[in-house]
Amino acid sequence: MKPFRLALSHPRAIRRTLAQWRSGETDTKTVVIIILAVVGGTLLLGCGGLILLLLPAVQQAREAARRTQSKNNLKIIGLALHNYHDAHLTFPPGGIYGEDETAYHSWQFQILPYVDAAPLYNRIDSDYPWTDPVNADAFRTVVPQYLHPTDESQQYAADGFAASHYAGNSNVLFPNSNIRIRDVLDGTSYTLLAGEVGAGYKAWGDPTNVRDPAGGIRVGPDTFGRDYGEPGANMLFMDGSVQFLSGDIDPDVLKALSTYDAGEEVGAF
Repeated sequence: MKPFRLALSHPRAIRRTLAQWRSGETDTKTVVIIILAVVGGTLLLGCGGLILLLLPAVQQAREAARRTQSKNNLKIIGLALHNYHDAHLTFPPGGIYGEDETAYHSWQFQILPYVDAAPLYNRIDSDYPWTDPVNADAFRTVVPQYLHPTDESQQYAADGFAASHYAGNSNVLFPNSNIRIRDVLDGTSYTLLAGEVGAGYKAWGDPTNVRDPAGGIRVGPDTFGRDYGEPGANMLFMDGSVQFLSGDIDPDVLKALSTYDAGEEVGAF
């Protein structure tokens, strides 16, 4: 019997095998095995190609789902801020500071009861700074609503406290601020309140967890924005709506959206 050679990727392999069988160079069992191997290999190659074609679509679907979940997180935060406003007749201060400039608590700490985290809020003694040993363990507790689904593994800031992947607008939520809805002369639909960040994460308990949106979208570690294949950010407006802002947004428009009482004209965005 002559040695049998087969190139699985060659379409003539099966015809050669049948010819060898007819001439008695190989037996029936070997022919069946070889034909099955050729057909199976072809199917595997076809399935592999199909998987490669589908993979980008699957990745895009996952990213879209994460983006939607982050948008929902911001809606929860927005509702919490409005519930706080209803209870206190003002939005929370961006950070609470003592007369000696001691940093006590953040805006995200103050809305914990409104993001379904009242038990955590009740563990914290607001008479002591957030980094005080009395409160430290509580501020190491992860709050799921403050995490972007893409970066859920990055649950802690550089200082070891539980991180937030969202920051407040420093022009509205500033130290010891008490901005009311009626103070928003530019209109709540045209004023940013908070948004996604993709780098430089701070703790949700950190009173300095605010940024200036006018600095641009995804232009540095201290700006708002993430990489969604293109720079952009889901941003929370003061009316509670969440909109995606592209990194290509007009800087003048972004600056106008960043203030609450400057009276700028806001074009399309």
